[in-house]
Amino acid sequence: MIRRKTTKDILGESVHELAQQKSVNKISVKEITDNCGLSTTTFYHHFRDKYELIAWMYNYQMEDIFLDFYEGTESWHQALLDMVTILDQDRSFYKNALKNTEGPDSFFQATHLRSIELAIDVVKRSINGPFDEEIMFYIKFYLRGVSHSITDWFLNDLPYSTELLADCLYQAMPEKLKPFLI
Repeated sequence: MIRRKTTKDILGESVHELAQQKSVNKISVKEITDNCGLSTTTFYHHFRDKYELIAWMYNYQMEDIFLDFYEGTESWHQALLDMVTILDQDRSFYKNALKNTEGPDSFFQATHLRSIELAIDVVKRSINGPFDEEIMFYIKFYLRGVSHSITDWFLNDLPYSTELLADCLYQAMPEKLKPFLI
């Protein structure tokens, strides 16, 4: 079935195109909407600001990965590889987003927090209810490490393949999380 582009998709394509020419922190919402023929009112109907749009672009894909993992069609190792591959396949755009956003609305912060939310949801579903603070600590600890390691690899052009990075991230998982993620 052919999937129709949503307004969010169109806005994402617009900022992506503009980011090929300039830093994301220098792109205005007006430029984004002018580039795709939509109004700023339409933009603000869907997003608070351009940073939320940029985070949505990655998080939208990441949610599918977590869903595949939860449904058992993909292993955690493959999910990590998919996350890294998304960044690697669109390296210039995501490098622009990581380098040129900061603070609580940064691309890093928004994607990192969403990955924690998704992992919490996966663990809650697997135990069918709430879990203790120790497991919460390990989820946050592990995903902070994953997020910072990926960012370091990405921004500093470290010579690891996506496969090696995903394998290292997988192997670094705390023992307490293995019953939920392996």
